[in-house]
Amino acid sequence: MSLNWLDDPYSEFLDLPAGERPPHHYQLLEVEIFCAQRERIEHAVRKQFRRIKPYQEHPDVKMREAIQDVMTQIAQARVVLGDPARKEVYDRELAERLEIDRARILASRMAIPVPEFAVVVTAGPSHVGNTIELSTDTTVSIGRDPHCVIPLQATRLGTLHGELHFRDAHWWYAHVAKGSLSLVNAERVAGPRPLKDGDCLELGGYALRFQRTERLHQLDTAVHPPLRLIVTRGPSVPEAACNALAPGPILIGSGETALWQLSGGQVSRHHCRIEVEADRWVVSDLQSTSGTLLNGHRVEHQPLADHDTLGIGSFEVTVRLRP
Repeated sequence: MSLNWLDDPYSEFLDLPAGERPPHHYQLLEVEIFCAQRERIEHAVRKQFRRIKPYQEHPDVKMREAIQDVMTQIAQARVVLGDPARKEVYDRELAERLEIDRARILASRMAIPVPEFAVVVTAGPSHVGNTIELSTDTTVSIGRDPHCVIPLQATRLGTLHGELHFRDAHWWYAHVAKGSLSLVNAERVAGPRPLKDGDCLELGGYALRFQRTERLHQLDTAVHPPLRLIVTRGPSVPEAACNALAPGPILIGSGETALWQLSGGQVSRHHCRIEVEADRWVVSDLQSTSGTLLNGHRVEHQPLADHDTLGIGSFEVTVRLRP
Protein backbone atom coordinates (compact mmCIF):
# COMPACT_ATOMS: atom_id res chain seq x y z
CA MET A 1 0.00 0.00 0.00
CA SER A 2 1.43 3.35 -1.01
CA LEU A 3 1.24 6.51 1.11
CA ASN A 4 -1.19 8.13 -1.35
CA TRP A 5 -4.10 7.21 0.87
CA LEU A 6 -3.09 10.08 3.17
CA ASP A 7 -3.79 12.60 0.40
CA ASP A 8 -6.54 10.84 -1.55
CA PRO A 9 -8.10 7.75 0.04
CA TYR A 10 -10.83 7.77 -2.63
CA SER A 11 -8.33 7.11 -5.40
CA GLU A 12 -6.32 4.63 -3.34
CA PHE A 13 -9.18 2.47 -2.07
CA LEU A 14 -11.87 2.92 -4.74
CA ASP A 15 -9.74 3.76 -7.82
CA LEU A 16 -11.73 6.97 -8.36
CA PRO A 17 -10.21 9.49 -10.79
CA ALA A 18 -8.72 12.67 -9.34
CA GLY A 19 -11.16 15.48 -8.72
CA GLU A 20 -13.32 17.13 -6.07
CA ARG A 21 -12.87 15.71 -2.57
CA PRO A 22 -15.01 14.39 -1.15
CA PRO A 23 -16.55 13.48 -4.50
CA HIS A 24 -20.22 14.12 -5.02
CA HIS A 25 -22.47 11.13 -4.35
CA TYR A 26 -22.73 9.98 -7.97
CA GLN A 27 -18.95 10.08 -8.50
CA LEU A 28 -18.46 8.24 -5.24
CA LEU A 29 -20.80 5.44 -6.28
CA GLU A 30 -19.60 5.46 -9.92
CA VAL A 31 -23.07 5.87 -11.38
CA GLU A 32 -24.27 8.43 -13.92
CA ILE A 33 -25.06 11.84 -12.47
CA PHE A 34 -28.70 12.23 -11.33
CA CYS A 35 -29.23 8.45 -11.63
CA ALA A 36 -32.84 7.73 -10.65
CA GLN A 37 -32.69 3.92 -10.47
CA ARG A 38 -32.81 3.03 -6.79
CA GLU A 39 -31.81 -0.59 -7.33
CA ARG A 40 -28.74 0.52 -9.28
CA ILE A 41 -27.77 3.01 -6.56
CA GLU A 42 -28.15 0.39 -3.84
CA HIS A 43 -26.05 -2.10 -5.82
CA ALA A 44 -23.36 0.58 -6.27
CA VAL A 45 -23.35 1.26 -2.52
CA ARG A 46 -22.84 -2.43 -1.75
CA LYS A 47 -20.09 -2.63 -4.35
CA GLN A 48 -18.14 0.30 -2.88
CA PHE A 49 -18.50 -1.03 0.67
CA ARG A 50 -17.26 -4.43 -0.53
CA ARG A 51 -14.21 -2.88 -2.21
CA ILE A 52 -13.13 -0.89 0.85
CA LYS A 53 -13.99 -3.41 3.59
CA PRO A 54 -10.71 -5.43 3.36
CA TYR A 55 -8.79 -2.35 4.60
CA GLN A 56 -11.10 -1.61 7.54
CA GLU A 57 -9.01 -3.44 10.18
CA HIS A 58 -5.63 -2.05 9.10
CA PRO A 59 -3.24 -1.63 12.11
CA ASP A 60 -2.41 1.98 11.18
CA VAL A 61 -4.71 4.35 13.06
CA LYS A 62 -4.62 7.09 10.43
CA MET A 63 -5.51 4.60 7.72
CA ARG A 64 -8.48 3.34 9.76
CA GLU A 65 -9.66 6.91 10.20
CA ALA A 66 -9.34 7.58 6.46
CA ILE A 67 -11.28 4.39 5.72
CA GLN A 68 -14.01 5.39 8.17
CA ASP A 69 -14.34 8.82 6.52
CA VAL A 70 -14.82 7.20 3.10
CA MET A 71 -17.33 4.70 4.48
CA THR A 72 -19.24 7.54 6.14
CA GLN A 73 -19.50 9.31 2.78
CA ILE A 74 -20.78 6.11 1.12
CA ALA A 75 -23.39 5.68 3.85
CA GLN A 76 -24.45 9.31 3.47
CA ALA A 77 -24.81 8.85 -0.29
CA ARG A 78 -27.06 5.86 0.35
CA VAL A 79 -29.29 7.85 2.71
CA VAL A 80 -29.59 10.93 0.50
CA LEU A 81 -30.05 9.18 -2.85
CA GLY A 82 -32.39 6.60 -1.37
CA ASP A 83 -34.86 9.26 -0.18
CA PRO A 84 -36.73 10.87 -3.12
CA ALA A 85 -37.28 14.18 -1.32
CA ARG A 86 -33.68 14.51 -0.15
CA LYS A 87 -32.38 13.37 -3.53
CA GLU A 88 -34.41 16.07 -5.30
CA VAL A 89 -32.93 18.78 -3.07
CA TYR A 90 -29.41 17.36 -3.44
CA ASP A 91 -29.71 17.10 -7.24
CA ARG A 92 -30.86 20.70 -7.59
CA GLU A 93 -28.06 21.99 -5.37
CA LEU A 94 -25.49 19.83 -7.20
CA ALA A 95 -26.63 21.06 -10.61
CA GLU A 96 -26.37 24.66 -9.42
CA ARG A 97 -22.91 24.13 -7.90
CA LEU A 98 -21.59 22.37 -11.03
CA GLU A 99 -23.41 24.87 -13.29
CA ILE A 100 -25.03 22.17 -15.40
CA ASP A 101 -28.53 21.88 -16.83
CA ARG A 102 -30.09 18.98 -14.95
CA ALA A 103 -33.36 19.14 -16.89
CA ARG A 104 -31.54 18.88 -20.21
CA ILE A 105 -29.50 15.88 -19.04
CA LEU A 106 -32.58 14.03 -17.84
CA ALA A 107 -34.51 14.89 -21.00
CA SER A 108 -31.70 13.65 -23.23
CA ARG A 109 -31.71 10.29 -21.46
CA MET A 110 -35.43 9.92 -22.08
CA ALA A 111 -35.21 11.00 -25.72
CA ILE A 112 -32.28 8.83 -26.80
CA PRO A 113 -32.82 5.07 -26.60
CA VAL A 114 -29.94 3.25 -24.93
CA PRO A 115 -28.38 0.67 -27.28
CA GLU A 116 -28.72 -2.89 -26.06
CA PHE A 117 -25.46 -4.72 -25.44
CA ALA A 118 -24.39 -8.21 -24.50
CA VAL A 119 -21.22 -9.99 -23.47
CA VAL A 120 -20.25 -13.24 -25.18
CA VAL A 121 -17.66 -15.63 -23.77
CA THR A 122 -15.49 -16.25 -26.84
CA ALA A 123 -12.51 -18.11 -25.36
CA GLY A 124 -11.50 -19.93 -22.20
CA PRO A 125 -11.47 -23.32 -20.48
CA SER A 126 -15.30 -23.45 -20.26
CA HIS A 127 -18.57 -21.54 -20.81
CA VAL A 128 -17.52 -20.57 -24.35
CA GLY A 129 -20.54 -19.40 -26.34
CA ASN A 130 -22.47 -18.24 -23.27
CA THR A 131 -24.19 -14.90 -23.89
CA ILE A 132 -25.21 -12.46 -21.15
CA GLU A 133 -27.44 -9.56 -22.14
CA LEU A 134 -26.70 -6.41 -20.16
CA SER A 135 -29.22 -4.26 -18.31
CA THR A 136 -28.38 -0.63 -17.59
CA ASP A 137 -29.81 -0.88 -14.07
CA THR A 138 -27.56 -3.78 -13.04
CA THR A 139 -23.84 -3.93 -12.28
CA VAL A 140 -22.48 -7.10 -13.88
CA SER A 141 -19.94 -8.86 -11.68
CA ILE A 142 -17.46 -11.34 -13.20
CA GLY A 143 -15.42 -13.85 -11.20
CA ARG A 144 -15.11 -17.26 -9.59
CA ASP A 145 -17.74 -16.51 -6.96
CA PRO A 146 -20.89 -18.46 -7.96
CA HIS A 147 -22.96 -15.42 -6.96
CA CYS A 148 -21.36 -13.31 -9.71
CA VAL A 149 -23.63 -12.38 -12.60
CA ILE A 150 -21.05 -14.03 -14.88
CA PRO A 151 -19.55 -16.91 -12.86
CA LEU A 152 -16.47 -18.44 -14.51
CA GLN A 153 -13.97 -21.03 -13.33
CA ALA A 154 -10.20 -20.68 -13.78
CA THR A 155 -7.26 -20.56 -11.38
CA ARG A 156 -6.11 -17.17 -12.67
CA LEU A 157 -9.51 -15.58 -12.18
CA GLY A 158 -10.24 -13.58 -9.03
CA THR A 159 -13.19 -14.37 -6.78
CA LEU A 160 -14.55 -11.02 -7.94
CA HIS A 161 -12.35 -10.17 -10.91
CA GLY A 162 -14.08 -7.23 -12.55
CA GLU A 163 -17.39 -5.43 -13.06
CA LEU A 164 -19.37 -3.93 -15.90
CA HIS A 165 -21.55 -0.95 -15.08
CA PHE A 166 -23.47 1.69 -16.99
CA ARG A 167 -22.99 5.40 -16.32
CA ASP A 168 -22.78 8.65 -18.27
CA ALA A 169 -24.45 6.92 -21.25
CA HIS A 170 -21.63 4.37 -21.56
CA TRP A 171 -20.78 0.88 -20.36
CA TRP A 172 -17.58 0.75 -18.31
CA TYR A 173 -15.31 -2.10 -17.22
CA ALA A 174 -13.54 -1.85 -13.85
CA HIS A 175 -10.83 -4.28 -12.72
CA VAL A 176 -11.34 -5.30 -9.09
CA ALA A 177 -9.14 -8.30 -8.19
CA LYS A 178 -5.81 -7.51 -6.54
CA GLY A 179 -2.73 -9.40 -7.75
CA SER A 180 -4.24 -10.15 -11.17
CA LEU A 181 -4.94 -8.25 -14.36
CA SER A 182 -7.56 -7.48 -16.95
CA LEU A 183 -6.99 -6.49 -20.57
CA VAL A 184 -9.21 -4.59 -22.99
CA ASN A 185 -8.09 -5.03 -26.59
CA ALA A 186 -4.75 -6.40 -25.28
CA GLU A 187 -4.11 -3.30 -23.10
CA ARG A 188 -3.96 -3.49 -19.31
CA VAL A 189 -6.86 -1.90 -17.46
CA ALA A 190 -5.59 0.45 -14.75
CA GLY A 191 -8.85 2.26 -13.91
CA PRO A 192 -12.48 2.25 -15.10
CA ARG A 193 -12.42 1.86 -18.88
CA PRO A 194 -15.29 2.86 -21.22
CA LEU A 195 -16.22 0.16 -23.72
CA LYS A 196 -17.22 0.38 -27.35
CA ASP A 197 -18.95 -2.10 -29.62
CA GLY A 198 -16.64 -5.01 -30.50
CA ASP A 199 -14.16 -4.56 -27.63
CA CYS A 200 -12.49 -7.71 -26.31
CA LEU A 201 -12.04 -8.21 -22.57
CA GLU A 202 -9.45 -10.73 -21.32
CA LEU A 203 -9.44 -11.76 -17.70
CA GLY A 204 -8.08 -14.81 -15.94
CA GLY A 205 -7.76 -16.91 -19.09
CA TYR A 206 -11.13 -15.94 -20.59
CA ALA A 207 -11.97 -13.67 -23.52
CA LEU A 208 -15.32 -11.87 -23.60
CA ARG A 209 -16.63 -9.80 -26.49
CA PHE A 210 -18.71 -6.70 -25.76
CA GLN A 211 -21.13 -5.99 -28.59
CA ARG A 212 -24.59 -4.83 -29.58
CA THR A 213 -27.22 -7.53 -29.29
CA GLU A 214 -28.23 -7.19 -32.93
CA ARG A 215 -24.73 -8.35 -33.92
CA LEU A 216 -24.87 -11.63 -32.02
CA HIS A 217 -25.72 -13.52 -35.21
CA GLN A 218 -22.26 -12.65 -36.54
CA LEU A 219 -20.77 -15.50 -34.47
CA ASP A 220 -21.03 -17.80 -37.48
CA THR A 221 -19.83 -21.24 -36.38
CA ALA A 222 -20.83 -22.81 -39.69
CA VAL A 223 -18.16 -20.84 -41.58
CA HIS A 224 -15.64 -20.80 -38.73
CA PRO A 225 -15.98 -23.91 -36.54
CA PRO A 226 -15.21 -23.54 -32.83
CA LEU A 227 -11.60 -24.31 -31.91
CA ARG A 228 -10.53 -26.60 -29.09
CA LEU A 229 -6.91 -26.97 -27.97
CA ILE A 230 -6.00 -29.83 -25.63
CA VAL A 231 -2.67 -30.54 -23.95
CA THR A 232 -1.99 -34.23 -24.61
CA ARG A 233 1.64 -34.32 -23.44
CA GLY A 234 3.83 -32.08 -21.31
CA PRO A 235 4.10 -30.55 -17.84
CA SER A 236 0.99 -30.29 -15.69
CA VAL A 237 -0.92 -27.01 -16.12
CA PRO A 238 -4.04 -25.72 -14.30
CA GLU A 239 -6.07 -25.34 -17.50
CA ALA A 240 -5.17 -28.13 -19.93
CA ALA A 241 -7.72 -27.04 -22.57
CA CYS A 242 -8.72 -23.84 -24.30
CA ASN A 243 -11.88 -23.34 -26.36
CA ALA A 244 -12.48 -20.44 -28.71
CA LEU A 245 -14.92 -18.94 -31.18
CA ALA A 246 -13.86 -17.07 -34.30
CA PRO A 247 -12.16 -14.77 -34.91
CA GLY A 248 -9.91 -15.04 -31.86
CA PRO A 249 -7.07 -14.31 -31.42
CA ILE A 250 -5.71 -16.68 -28.79
CA LEU A 251 -2.33 -15.64 -27.47
CA ILE A 252 -0.44 -18.66 -26.08
CA GLY A 253 2.61 -18.36 -23.84
CA SER A 254 4.01 -18.46 -20.33
CA GLY A 255 3.49 -14.74 -19.60
CA GLU A 256 0.68 -13.32 -17.49
CA THR A 257 -0.85 -11.54 -20.48
CA ALA A 258 -1.20 -14.78 -22.48
CA LEU A 259 -4.83 -15.82 -22.86
CA TRP A 260 -3.89 -19.50 -22.65
CA GLN A 261 -1.02 -19.77 -20.20
CA LEU A 262 1.34 -22.74 -20.55
CA SER A 263 3.90 -22.26 -17.81
CA GLY A 264 7.37 -23.78 -17.98
CA GLY A 265 8.34 -26.36 -20.54
CA GLN A 266 10.48 -23.97 -22.65
CA VAL A 267 7.46 -21.87 -23.57
CA SER A 268 8.23 -18.23 -24.41
CA ARG A 269 6.32 -15.41 -22.74
CA HIS A 270 4.42 -14.78 -25.99
CA HIS A 271 5.00 -18.01 -27.90
CA CYS A 272 2.40 -18.16 -30.67
CA ARG A 273 -1.00 -16.82 -31.70
CA ILE A 274 -4.00 -18.59 -33.23
CA GLU A 275 -6.71 -16.64 -35.06
CA VAL A 276 -8.98 -16.71 -38.09
CA GLU A 277 -7.77 -15.52 -41.47
CA ALA A 278 -10.30 -15.65 -44.32
CA ASP A 279 -12.00 -19.04 -43.79
CA ARG A 280 -9.26 -20.82 -41.81
CA TRP A 281 -7.81 -20.93 -38.31
CA VAL A 282 -4.07 -20.26 -38.56
CA VAL A 283 -1.16 -20.45 -36.13
CA SER A 284 1.64 -17.87 -36.14
CA ASP A 285 4.91 -18.21 -34.27
CA LEU A 286 5.86 -15.05 -32.35
CA GLN A 287 9.64 -15.41 -32.62
CA SER A 288 9.60 -17.90 -29.77
CA THR A 289 12.87 -19.31 -28.47
CA SER A 290 12.07 -22.97 -29.16
CA GLY A 291 9.80 -22.40 -32.17
CA THR A 292 6.29 -23.63 -32.93
CA LEU A 293 5.86 -27.07 -34.48
CA LEU A 294 2.93 -28.25 -36.57
CA ASN A 295 2.80 -32.03 -36.97
CA GLY A 296 6.51 -32.18 -36.18
CA HIS A 297 7.63 -29.40 -38.54
CA ARG A 298 8.66 -25.91 -37.47
CA VAL A 299 6.31 -23.27 -38.90
CA GLU A 300 6.06 -19.50 -38.96
CA HIS A 301 2.50 -19.08 -40.25
CA GLN A 302 0.32 -22.04 -41.19
CA PRO A 303 -3.40 -23.01 -41.47
CA LEU A 304 -4.71 -25.57 -39.00
CA ALA A 305 -6.78 -28.69 -39.65
CA ASP A 306 -8.77 -30.95 -37.38
CA HIS A 307 -6.55 -33.39 -35.41
CA ASP A 308 -3.35 -31.42 -36.12
CA THR A 309 -0.69 -31.56 -33.41
CA LEU A 310 1.09 -28.44 -32.22
CA GLY A 311 4.46 -28.50 -30.48
CA ILE A 312 4.74 -25.55 -28.07
CA GLY A 313 7.91 -25.90 -26.03
CA SER A 314 7.61 -29.19 -24.13
CA PHE A 315 3.85 -29.30 -24.69
CA GLU A 316 2.06 -31.37 -27.30
CA VAL A 317 -1.31 -29.84 -28.13
CA THR A 318 -4.07 -31.49 -30.17
CA VAL A 319 -6.21 -29.24 -32.39
CA ARG A 320 -9.91 -29.97 -32.71
CA LEU A 321 -12.14 -28.08 -35.13
CA ARG A 322 -15.75 -29.10 -34.59
CA PRO A 323 -18.55 -27.70 -36.77
